Formats: sequence, C-alpha cells, structure tokens
Amino acid sequence: MVFSLSLRHLMKDVLWNDKLMTALSCQYNNVFAIHIPHHELSTTLKMENKSYQPAELKQLHGVLYEILVEIDRVCRLLDTPFFMIGGSAIGVHFWGEIVPFDDDIDIGMKRDDYERFIKEAPKLLNSSYFLQCFATEPHTPYYFAKVRKNNTLYVEETVKNIPMHQGIFIDVIPFDHIPDSPKAERRQRKLANLIDVCFQAKEVWLWRYFGHCEIEHPLRQTFLNCLVTRLVATFIPKRLIYALLHKILTYYNKKHVTYYNNVMISADHIPVVDLENLVKRPFGPLQVNVPSNLESYLKYHYPTLKKYMTEEEIARYSHAPQVLKF
Repeated sequence: MVFSLSLRHLMKDVLWNDKLMTALSCQYNNVFAIHIPHHELSTTLKMENKSYQPAELKQLHGVLYEILVEIDRVCRLLDTPFFMIGGSAIGVHFWGEIVPFDDDIDIGMKRDDYERFIKEAPKLLNSSYFLQCFATEPHTPYYFAKVRKNNTLYVEETVKNIPMHQGIFIDVIPFDHIPDSPKAERRQRKLANLIDVCFQAKEVWLWRYFGHCEIEHPLRQTFLNCLVTRLVATFIPKRLIYALLHKILTYYNKKHVTYYNNVMISADHIPVVDLENLVKRPFGPLQVNVPSNLESYLKYHYPTLKKYMTEEEIARYSHAPQVLKF
C-alpha cells in the first residue's frame, strides 16, 4: 500500500515537471546479447561481418514463421489478438510476408490482452517454445515479452553475460494509452525510458561511467545519468523497478484518449479506433491482424515509406547477430 502510494505521488510529481524531466531524460538504446559457453561456439555460425548469407536469412525466416504460427494458435485459444507492427507491418503491406531483407518479426498487443497472454501462454505453448518475460525469466533485461524457440541461438553482439534463454525469437510488445497532449506524452516516454535503463542496468552495464562497460562502444549517457542509473540499479530491487515502470507505462490506460502506442518510442501511434477494428491480411503462412488503417499507421511511423531500400539503408538496419544456430 505504501509503495503504491509512493509510486502514485512520484509519477504525479515527475510526469508534470518539465525541468525535472529535462534533467532526467536521455536517449537510450535497448540492445542486448548473451554469453555463450565456449564449448558451444564450435557448433554455431559466427556472424563476423554482421550480415547474412541468403540461405541463412531464408532459414531464419522459416523459424520465425514457425514461432508466429504457434503464437497465433495460443492467441486464438486465449482470445488475445495480436497485430503486426514496425517492419513486420511493412512486410504485410508490400509483400504479404517478411520483408526479404528483414530478420525479425514484431507483434503488438493491447495491454489487457498482453497481460493475459504472458500469464496463460506458458502453460499452452508447445514444448518447443519458451515465453520470456520478467515473470518467467528474472534475469531478462527487457520490459516486454519474447517467444523464443528452444534449442536455437540468436546471440546479439553487445552483451555477453546475462544467464538467460537466447533462442531465436519474436518480440511481443504491449501497447498502452498515451495522453493526447504532446507535452504529457513526451514526459511519460522520457520517464519510462529512464526507468527502463535502470531495469536493464540490473543485468548489464552498457555505459562509460560507474561500471565496466560490456561493449566496445559505450552507449551515450551523461555522467549524471550514469550516476543515477548506478544508484538505482544498486539499491533498488529489480521487482520494484519493474513495478514502477509498469505503473508509468499504464498510467493513462483508464483515461479516454485518441491513441495507443508502445510508450517507449514516439513513432508507433495507432488510433484507438484502428485497434478496435483490426483487419486480416496475408503474411507468409497466416492471415494476421493489422490496424484497420494500415497505410496511415505506416506513413506516420515511416514518413518516407517505400517498398525497396538501398544497400546502405539495408546495412544500417541489419540486426545480424554474432552467433546464430538453428
């Protein structure tokens, strides 16, 4: 009770304080990887040049479709519809499949559906799959869920020492109400990102100051932000940091608003009416849900939306891991 009241007062004070938010805010990246035991490296594919061979990418797409089919099966049982977002929504729009040069699938769920999914899905998923979230994987650095395929590896290049499942995955992102006021939306997003970095720092240190940075090129963060992150990560239990982050992300969910969004970023605005009226579109082996005004959503997210990209653009958006094992 005391903790709940403290959270309420903290959010009320911070979400509406411009000067405080300006001091606290910083741009963060969510990039993670995992330590792979040395004896496993000889049986895995090392992505030294951080790019895929065509056959590798085709095989990866096959595994991603397998995971998506299983998610779709479970979501039908639970009546928790998901919808395609980001690059996966572009794939639906232009190709009816994964974008040929893309290497992941991202799906979204409205918060109530997401909460039911992460609670019930672990009991329903086929034994070949694992739902990774804070409740099932205490060492996860992610605020969202991933459905991973067992006995595979997808090892991203940045972080090496988190003892958690690192199989090939699909991201499952919760979507929450955001305020109609751009100023209030910006405050919420900045505070959420600040707390998310503290959540990440419980497992891995990616910055220059107050700790051993586990990547070659530290992520940008000021000296003061590093100090605050270190203090929070050192003295506050991870479950309390997660509880605070959850409160911030869902702060406006009982209010009448115009948009849903992945609160952590500014680009995923989807009108409430478009998520209340999902439509079916082909995507690989499935018919999947997309917002009812898909093109409008994509043009908001990608103002220069186009079907094909240059080689330089493809290289810029490549996520190729250090280690890949099917």
